[in-house]
Amino acid sequence: MKLQQLRCLTEVARRGLNVSEAAEALHTSQPGVSKQIRALEDELGVQVFVRHGKRLVAVTEPGKAVIGIAERILSEAQNLRRAGEEYANDQLGRSASRCWPARPTWVSQPK
Repeated sequence: MKLQQLRCLTEVARRGLNVSEAAEALHTSQPGVSKQIRALEDELGVQVFVRHGKRLVAVTEPGKAVIGIAERILSEAQNLRRAGEEYANDQLGRSASRCWPARPTWVSQPK
C-alpha cells in the first residue's frame, strides 16, 4: 500500500468519481490513477467503486470505510511531515546558534 494509491482514491472520491479530473489535480494520467486504484483494491481484496464498463458510478459500502480511513492516513502523513519540518527547523536554529558564539573568543573584551 502506497500513499500515492490513497491520494488517487481520495481525489477520485472528492471529484465525484471523475477520474480525469482527479488525474489532472494529481498531475498524472487518467490510466495511472485507474491503475493505482485497481492495485489498492487488489491488495485490500475489496472493490471500492461500482463500475459500469470503465466508468465509476458509485462507492461501495466497504469503499466508504476505505476512503474514510485513507483520508485519515493522508492527514496523519501530512501531520508527520509538518512535525519533521518543525523539528528540523528547530534543530537548524539551535545548531546555528551553537556554531557562532555571541562574541568570538579572539575578539578582545570591551574596556
